[in-house]
Amino acid sequence: MGLNSHSAYLFILWTSHLFLLTAGDSRVNPRIVTVPKGERRFSLEKHESLTTLYHEENSTSLFVGAEGKLYYVDFENSANYTEDFPKEDSRGCTKPEDQKNYLTFIGKYNNTLLICGTNACQPTCWKWAARKKTLVYGQGLAPFVPDQNSLVLVDGQDIYSTISLYQNNGKIPRFRRVRGAVQLYTSDTVMQNPKFVKATVVKQDESTEKIYYFFREDNPDKSPEAPLNVSRVAQLCKRDKGGTSSLSASKWTTFLKATLVCVDPATKGNYDWLQDVFMVPSDKDWRRTRVYGLFTNCWGYSAVCVYTIGDIDEVFRKSNLKGFSGEMPDIRPGQCPPGNDSTPLKTFKIADSHPEVEDRVQPASPRHRPLFHNKNHYQKIGVHRIQAGDGHTYNVLYLVTDKGYIHKMVEMPQGVLNILEIKPFESPMPVLAMTMDHTRAKLYVSSASEVVEVPMDMCEVYHRSCDSCVLAKDPYCGWADGKCVSLKDNWTALQNMTLQSSQEICPYSDSKQDSPDNYLNVTVALFSRYFLQCRTESHVATYMWHHNDSHIQTCPSPYQPCIHYIKNMTDHHYGRYTCVSEEGGVSQILVREWLVKQPQPSQTLMQKSQAAATSLSIWLGFLQVVTLVLLFQ
Repeated sequence: MGLNSHSAYLFILWTSHLFLLTAGDSRVNPRIVTVPKGERRFSLEKHESLTTLYHEENSTSLFVGAEGKLYYVDFENSANYTEDFPKEDSRGCTKPEDQKNYLTFIGKYNNTLLICGTNACQPTCWKWAARKKTLVYGQGLAPFVPDQNSLVLVDGQDIYSTISLYQNNGKIPRFRRVRGAVQLYTSDTVMQNPKFVKATVVKQDESTEKIYYFFREDNPDKSPEAPLNVSRVAQLCKRDKGGTSSLSASKWTTFLKATLVCVDPATKGNYDWLQDVFMVPSDKDWRRTRVYGLFTNCWGYSAVCVYTIGDIDEVFRKSNLKGFSGEMPDIRPGQCPPGNDSTPLKTFKIADSHPEVEDRVQPASPRHRPLFHNKNHYQKIGVHRIQAGDGHTYNVLYLVTDKGYIHKMVEMPQGVLNILEIKPFESPMPVLAMTMDHTRAKLYVSSASEVVEVPMDMCEVYHRSCDSCVLAKDPYCGWADGKCVSLKDNWTALQNMTLQSSQEICPYSDSKQDSPDNYLNVTVALFSRYFLQCRTESHVATYMWHHNDSHIQTCPSPYQPCIHYIKNMTDHHYGRYTCVSEEGGVSQILVREWLVKQPQPSQTLMQKSQAAATSLSIWLGFLQVVTLVLLFQ
């Protein structure tokens, strides 16, 4: 176990700085190169099947919960320790694999770190302070066995959970308030076999706060052409204190749900399987809070659709209830009652019988299109807002594939640029958990064997020239002092976030200089074979080989290395070779080789070589005869 800085096992792909993914694009063909420096990694003591991450914003440390262990690592000073959290009693479990303590939740509550685990089918929590743990009541905060449908949300003094309170009862999943104000739960009929994805609290004004949670459930439409699952968003009023009758006293009375639509209008392809959600709050208006929904379809392809809380709120406030044709009461279903009032019983009964609204939540993009879609199977999403050198703020998406890679994409007015593919682990492994530090611009990911801190500003990858750096369209990076640097280190670095040429930005790029001193001299024997290879870094650039300033080859595919093969070296093959990429009006020389002829040996040396070869041949023949004789004796 240990912390390793600048390991050689983090890889990235500069897929294309101008590889524009629109809603109709599905082209992704990654290539991998080595990241020079930047990542830090921490090895776990054993192979873990489950990890839970907790990171405080703007800190350098990370807590990792696993099976029977809590890992702590500070990536800045390499400090780390491991604390055992063994199971205390396994009499409540029937399966041997459940007779362990899986730490499933780590979070701050009442200014104390709260750690919760399955504890061999007896959910338990511990307060953790000064490396000492204190046992506390854990019902509803950890599942009895590891469960992907577990969701815990801490908001001030309140804790919300989707975890069952009892092992043998309450099999129907519910959304509960388990700590804080009055404990409430959703009615058993308002959701059909839900799979919970994410929950958040949005403060709308001084008196109104709403809980939004996202899930998918069985589709009530059982027609053959209907998808089996449908993705939803539900709303609850945070001040909801239950109803006034025995039927509603312990239930949420402000529940409503709506369908999330993510359909490509060009192909009518429906992405109905909600995988993950990431919220990007708005500093000025809660209505502009953006909801990034990651969806897949039956083929395993992925799409990202973006919604706003304002649009979601409007659907809940104005839409009719599906299947309800009666007169609406003064307090509408889903409406937060004024002051400390409770929801009227009539309103609750209508909402409980008709919990779904008719209108569906459409993406906020023009013509309600997905932000993009492609053939990758993404499983997690994170979004980081970064201000570029032009003063504009850009949303950078980090998408985890099922193969263990992370695609870094920049949201632009014209579409999405797929600029990097990150391979964070030594060998491709699934990403079990991911979290972000927005202040320090760090990404934290865990696998079964390690945790890695990945810098979001990996500018060294565009190191070749000013053109390479500027054409990358990476909002974190710019060109200064002869190298590609992070803007946090040099705010005046050259950068261009438009789709225009970078020639005006880099008029004196070193990549345009063609001095003989820049060539690699390679000695090649006459009549031999030789390969010249040029790495391709952009999916839309054109790659060409030149020999002594004459064009000799254009490579047809930017997804493969551009190779020029010389089958038989003759005198006219010697000289200067350059591989040139052209993109956006900018030419870059990527490879310079000067092939020179190998000196001819003297006649005497040739004769000695021939004599030595003849002698060696005689001895080899003699040894073969002796071997055959011995074999057949």
